[in-house]
Amino acid sequence: MINNIKIFLLLLLCVPMVSKAQEEYGQNGELYWQLSLGAFWVDLTLPKLKGAKSTFSGVSILADARVEYKNFYLRVDSGDFFGGADIGYQLWTNGHEGVDIIYGNYHLSFSQSGYIDDDPTVPTLRGIKERHQDQSFGLAYYRNVGAYSAVVELVYDAFGGSDGWVLHGEATRNFELRNWDVWFNFGVNYYSGNFIDYFYGVDIDEQSIHLPAYQVNGASSVFTQVQANYPIAVDWVFSAGASILVGSSNVTKSPLVESRHASAVFAGVKYVF
Repeated sequence: MINNIKIFLLLLLCVPMVSKAQEEYGQNGELYWQLSLGAFWVDLTLPKLKGAKSTFSGVSILADARVEYKNFYLRVDSGDFFGGADIGYQLWTNGHEGVDIIYGNYHLSFSQSGYIDDDPTVPTLRGIKERHQDQSFGLAYYRNVGAYSAVVELVYDAFGGSDGWVLHGEATRNFELRNWDVWFNFGVNYYSGNFIDYFYGVDIDEQSIHLPAYQVNGASSVFTQVQANYPIAVDWVFSAGASILVGSSNVTKSPLVESRHASAVFAGVKYVF
């Protein structure tokens, strides 16, 4: 949700430009876009940091967007809380498979205040350095496998602080169930030792009576997501969904972490432009 909201704010700045561009280039097919915005009740639980708030709920603005210009694209799915890259450049495709250059974020930032920087310092996290969100670039290979669209991504945290990499794989299926449009997704992540240790390890200069030095030597997670959309008017759609992620058990050995689970449940109404 936090990543989607950041992208939503970027879209707000771009929508007037994109709308004008569609009028200018829509005739020759150089630019294509779709956009829907909605108000959703979201209940989000992140992997629990010791002593910090990990459950967030309330009304949020979420977006579904698809913007393509030549080989560049931006894609956002309101129900994709644990997916991979949203920005990419298509290197090659034959219609059934392809290879893209991609950019994305694969782990949330946090600090001694927990996930929200403006919160007070958490006593059990006092003294840790801020873990900045990764800025990962890499390659994605995608293809159709029966009724599913599958993708494998290998990315490196090129401009972040981890000096690590992530292997991300997922499969997605869209289908209709009566009047419902259903989106189903599942996948797995593998985080290299450097990548996951940057977030959940404890350096010698961070250790305290509450936080012994600790090193994480790689980790993985699995996730599944589902979203269902139902048209309630010409341009209005009711949307609801749920997501769950489970990390490998070794991350809970970190003195920073109490839980390896994350989940999200959301429901609301969106307007399709």
